[in-house]
Amino acid sequence: MALFRLKELSFFAFALVICIVSEVSGGQKGVTKITDENWQQVLEGEWLVEFYAPWCPACKALGPTWDAVGDWAADLDINVAAVDVTEEAGLSGRFMITSLPSIYHVIDGEFRRYMGPRTENDIITFIEDRKFHDVETVASWRAPDSISMGIVSFIFKVSMKVRVFHNIMTEKYGFPIWVTYGFLAIFTVAFGLFLGLILVFLTDCCCPQKPPKGYERSRLPEEQQATPPTDINESEEEKEDKKADEPEQKEEVVDKAEGKEEEETTLRQRKTGGNEDGEEEGESK
Repeated sequence: MALFRLKELSFFAFALVICIVSEVSGGQKGVTKITDENWQQVLEGEWLVEFYAPWCPACKALGPTWDAVGDWAADLDINVAAVDVTEEAGLSGRFMITSLPSIYHVIDGEFRRYMGPRTENDIITFIEDRKFHDVETVASWRAPDSISMGIVSFIFKVSMKVRVFHNIMTEKYGFPIWVTYGFLAIFTVAFGLFLGLILVFLTDCCCPQKPPKGYERSRLPEEQQATPPTDINESEEEKEDKKADEPEQKEEVVDKAEGKEEEETTLRQRKTGGNEDGEEEGESK
């Protein structure tokens, strides 16, 4: 009896060990589901990420192959993941998914688009033989972890929210389609005006417009306007031109002064000559 119980306990212990080993090994392989909340884990280590949609026939055909690649994840020392673009619109925009299915290879934050054959052997060979080194990495501004693609991801999320709102308004509450479109159009215009006001305000704060020339001078009293202010930013060529014009201006002033003096002397001579003629006529009388 004791021997039977000992065998029974040994059997249960062995079964428990098998379950633990299978659970641990199962955690190291298989396909990981990536969402918008945990996508940043692909920035560490080596990953193969598939983007699919449940309605896509090509994605359905690739499904068994991708599951088989996931079973090789532990042996290849990589992580295999999948993203449902119908549920994760933000990731679809962040990775700029334009066709389905799409496969990305990621290693230590470097993103590459896998464009090879989509068979199990070809994908495994691509990892084992390190053929991804022959593939050009995604440009920095198009990398999913860049600021620009973060903005694109936000736009895709907003578009998905708008779509959900449209479906709720038309299917759940029974509003006509033109009502939801009109509401969205009014909201878009109002939001655009609001953003425009913020942009104008920030522009005025960061880059204030300079007053037009002569505006400050027109506000000064007439006594101060008599002497025009000198231009501090006057170029060297203008200064040299002014210096070259100064002698000519002085000569003109001198010529004018000499002409005035000659006119005055002629007038005096005429006056003196007229007086002498008058005296002579008086004496003759």
